[in-house]
Amino acid sequence: MLVAESQASLLVWNAPLAWDYLAAGSYYLLPVAMALLLEQWFTDHRPWLINLVWKVHLIYLVGALGLSAVGAINLSSTFPPFDLLFLVSLVTISVVVIQRFRDLAMEQQIILLTYGIFCGLLILDMAVAHGVLPWGRVPVSWGALAFSLSVVIISLVHYARNQHALHTLNVSLEQQVSERIRKAESLVHREQARVRLLTFENEKNRVLNDIIAGLQDCLSLNQAFNYLSRVMPDLCSPLRGALYQRVDDGRAYERLNYWGYAREIPDFALILDTTDGVPEATTLPPRYRAFPEDCEDDNSAGLKGSVCLYLDVQSASEGMLTLGLLMVEIPDDFASEGADYGAARLFHALDQGLQRISITLSSISLHEELQKYSYEDALTGLKNRRYFNQLLEHESAVAERSKVPLALLIVDIDHFKRFNDNHGHEAGDSALKTVAKVLLQQFRDSDVVCRFGGEEFVVIMPGASLAGARDKAERLCRVLRTTPVQHGERNLGCITLSVGVASWPECTSDPAALLGLADNALYKAKESGRDRIEGCPTDLPASLD
Repeated sequence: MLVAESQASLLVWNAPLAWDYLAAGSYYLLPVAMALLLEQWFTDHRPWLINLVWKVHLIYLVGALGLSAVGAINLSSTFPPFDLLFLVSLVTISVVVIQRFRDLAMEQQIILLTYGIFCGLLILDMAVAHGVLPWGRVPVSWGALAFSLSVVIISLVHYARNQHALHTLNVSLEQQVSERIRKAESLVHREQARVRLLTFENEKNRVLNDIIAGLQDCLSLNQAFNYLSRVMPDLCSPLRGALYQRVDDGRAYERLNYWGYAREIPDFALILDTTDGVPEATTLPPRYRAFPEDCEDDNSAGLKGSVCLYLDVQSASEGMLTLGLLMVEIPDDFASEGADYGAARLFHALDQGLQRISITLSSISLHEELQKYSYEDALTGLKNRRYFNQLLEHESAVAERSKVPLALLIVDIDHFKRFNDNHGHEAGDSALKTVAKVLLQQFRDSDVVCRFGGEEFVVIMPGASLAGARDKAERLCRVLRTTPVQHGERNLGCITLSVGVASWPECTSDPAALLGLADNALYKAKESGRDRIEGCPTDLPASLD
């Protein structure tokens, strides 16, 4: 369009009428080109409307130029209808573009802005041509030039980016080819040691089967890791290394054992970086990567050039956890040509063995958690009634056999139903947790605190007399009177307890009768007004007021 409107076009081809048709066709194609471009950009937002715009303009272009060419109409008479159609199309396109302008890329926004400037100049030129505005020269060509330059510059930028991407890809391909050649050469050397390696692996499989059999006899994860710390050197030989166990909720890994070093290596724990006290999984050493941290230059004293293998254990409550890390050092003879063992094959076999160990550990973990859930109250974390019944029977037998006193406390929260009605059941759960926490703080490690059911708790006190049990109960009640129940941000005040106490042999000649005696004493404490302690019939009742 710019060339056709220039006087210099006649120097190229002295055919004014042909240049007029070219200028008109270029002018009529402007909305067609832009609508086709926008149709690609806005495929998910009213594409049918933009599609209609370019089809209508294309039909008008063909019809106007065709009718003009056969002499049915004058070419100049086709401009006014086009100007009106162009204005309508421009408004339609603008509505669509404005709604999605911010979602476009910067290059697309620049093209639309320069196109908008160009169209604005065209509208001014139309206004002058139709006498709406006084005559004056409108620099339409500058708008067309700006639009053209923006398209050219953006195209050049994309071209430069593509060239850079191609160069990067070529470099990457060259590196990959070199790496594959190197791997092919190393494969030849590994195949030379394949027979020796298979013999070595068979021996390690035998050792691994013995380890799995030994793990199946373990009842807890701690017992299993203690066993692994003893037998892992046999599995990893001739590699030197160390075994670590997860501690401190995953913020550190404590070393359990090390082997293969000429002298003792520094006793350190592998501490992981944390953010706000929460360990990040990305801070774990990656598999099959050199792990130089916490190492010394002397290979006999550190884990320099070591490989990290994980012991992942499936937990029913927490999912997959990395409970162990195995660090094994890569000896120099493994990397040398003609080595008896293929390092990659050996580490893969070792990793497969650790996966089998992990599966066995997962079975132990699930069994341990199942045992825990069957004997533990989920709300308070205390032992449950099932555990209490078994333990009381055991402790009664021990006390009777060893002639050692045995005391039993039954603790009941006063007016717990009223507390639930006033504050809600979730607040009641907070009250139960508060009582459980205070109970654990006030009694000895040798005492066993259990949740008996509902708002009742029981405490088994081996070796405690009736007077000692009463003293503990009095201290418990005093502490709880001054310990508020916190539920979220709310302070729900303090609660009181009623306690029944019984002991053997002071209250009965049969330790199995302690539960019934303590329950009767509790009932008496509640009947006497609550917030008090009552003992067995041989003990005088006393109020804590």
